[in-house]
Amino acid sequence: ELGSAAARVGIPPRMDVKTIGEQGLHGWKGSVADSVARRADRSRIPVTETQVRAVLGVAFFTMSLLYVVKTLRAVAREARD
Repeated sequence: ELGSAAARVGIPPRMDVKTIGEQGLHGWKGSVADSVARRADRSRIPVTETQVRAVLGVAFFTMSLLYVVKTLRAVAREARD
């Protein structure tokens, strides 16, 4: 069963967007997210620090993924030429 296999490797049974977003916030990305989240929490914007960190985590993940895809396309293009 897939659920028990995921549990064996440490994947929670149900991962939501907040959890996925927070997982990518390490190093400088985590520091940036902490700073922005604290400022947003003190502002009049109706969001929590956790929500801001999740959105930034997903944004950083998406940018990284796009960079890898772009690089792989360039490599494939060079290999064809």
